[in-house]
Amino acid sequence: MTNKYKYGSISLRNKTLSKLKNLSSQIVNDEQLSSAKTVEKLINDRLNNSESGATTGIINVKEHSKA
Repeated sequence: MTNKYKYGSISLRNKTLSKLKNLSSQIVNDEQLSSAKTVEKLINDRLNNSESGATTGIINVKEHSKA
């Protein structure tokens, strides 16, 4: 049984899910990722890019909340 304190779920529109499935084969060369791993990788990549000094994206949300 899945640990409800360790995992969550999200709902996506079918059109968005289709786009996610297309991305899952493009993110890592020669490897098909699961939908969950694809979302995880996209989020981590985005956060890593934001923390490296980019002036757009999630880092602006952090700066906005400090004000």
